[in-house]
Amino acid sequence: MKKFFAKVLLLGACAGSAAILMIVLIDGVIMPYIVDVPSVKIPRLHALDASKAAERLGQWGLKMGIVDSLHHKSIVRGAVIDQTPQAGQRVKRGRRITVTLSKGPRYYPVPNLGGVSLREARLQLESNQLQIGAILYVSSDEMPQTAVIDQSPVAGTPLARGASVDLRISNGPLSSPKRVPNLTQVPIDSAEDTLRKYEMQLGRIDSRINNDYPPGTILSQTPAANARVPRNTRINLSVSARRVDNGDQP
Repeated sequence: MKKFFAKVLLLGACAGSAAILMIVLIDGVIMPYIVDVPSVKIPRLHALDASKAAERLGQWGLKMGIVDSLHHKSIVRGAVIDQTPQAGQRVKRGRRITVTLSKGPRYYPVPNLGGVSLREARLQLESNQLQIGAILYVSSDEMPQTAVIDQSPVAGTPLARGASVDLRISNGPLSSPKRVPNLTQVPIDSAEDTLRKYEMQLGRIDSRINNDYPPGTILSQTPAANARVPRNTRINLSVSARRVDNGDQP
């Protein structure tokens, strides 16, 4: 007998829910189509705050319903991302326009990279939808070579997807040889800054005629890329220069 009454109650609850759903459908969807009411053009709600969107719809005799909320990198929290039906369509007054609201950008916490290798730091950042930013190599007698000394921003900082984290990387002990960066085909304007990041210094610069590259492009370097040299070694560069023909004279 208890099971019988339980089934009766369950059926009653289902019937009540179905009745409520039917009333909502009739009021919001069916009635506006069968009742002879004027049609209006749906306004554009994109990026409007929910209250302003509802107000704008109300000015045209329309209603608003919220169906979902999603993260969006550029639309602020609580503003409209999408609407159904779309703006510009004509519907009868009283129709309910459903909208999806923004939760704002999704943020990802910066992992603690202290002491891990540069390769591991890259993997951890990528798994958190972040990336490596500027890298500065610094000699250290405490941290092993290629290990992260510190980072900016610090661990735990929430960042938007794709944001960069700058790293200071151990370049080994002060007395150990340092790797020379590859500067070929790099503009001379950025050479000094790049060398400073690798604990090197800019040496002599000479020019060679070469019309295959824009003027000021580094063609060669001494010592060569990947050579191991003492800290603060001066790197000599040869850069491209353009041949001036008679036709180039004004």
